[in-house]
Amino acid sequence: MLQCSIHGAEDLRIENVSCPQPGPGQALVKIGAAGICGSDMHYYRHGQIGKFKIREPLIPGHEASGVIAALGSNVTDLEDGQQVAVNPSHPCGKCSRCREGRENLCDSMFFLGSASVFPHAQGMFREYFLISAKQCIPTLNQVSLEELALSEPLSVGLHAVNRASNLCGKKVLISGSGTIGCMVLLAAKLDGAEQVTTVDVLEEPLAIARKVGADQTICVQPSAAPSPEFLNEFDVAFEVSG
Repeated sequence: MLQCSIHGAEDLRIENVSCPQPGPGQALVKIGAAGICGSDMHYYRHGQIGKFKIREPLIPGHEASGVIAALGSNVTDLEDGQQVAVNPSHPCGKCSRCREGRENLCDSMFFLGSASVFPHAQGMFREYFLISAKQCIPTLNQVSLEELALSEPLSVGLHAVNRASNLCGKKVLISGSGTIGCMVLLAAKLDGAEQVTTVDVLEEPLAIARKVGADQTICVQPSAAPSPEFLNEFDVAFEVSG
């Protein structure tokens, strides 16, 4: 099978490797679709993101969907051929936050496709990958694999809107119109926001925001004076410009 790995800054290789076999509690997933996150681009361009440096070949990719190709023993809630979304997070399950059921705040959290730990947590930019069966979320086949690959970034938008509580009938401002900004936009609309305005320094992401439902978009320059549109009153603001 083929896999994509990053060996250092601007050193991306396509490699032919053996296909793994699932062990107890594992699923072998055939990749369906995958998104390229900004962190993947940092690893490719710079060989690191923040303090997380590539110290061994790293397979990127933490936004993916696929189809169950094989199952290990003791897996009873998945079936061969099922479409699945993949949860790329790895909480420790032992710290106080995990024991409280707040795994998203785990003290030792890491994600697939990350150099935050060593050996690195290998990601999903490969034809087949092994993963714990409990991290596979089966879905109806009416949802495309491309749509399923957006489930991880969409979860960020849904969580942000849930934190803001009820947006029904409210005016919302979103600063940043990249992938996460658009996911917050979709979630805000789903929650009943009356008007959603997105802001960015580039026109290209704003064009995408309009396609997914932004009522108003504003292109700003860092040195420019405040636009008259900002004189409007917003009930809730989301900062997602990174």
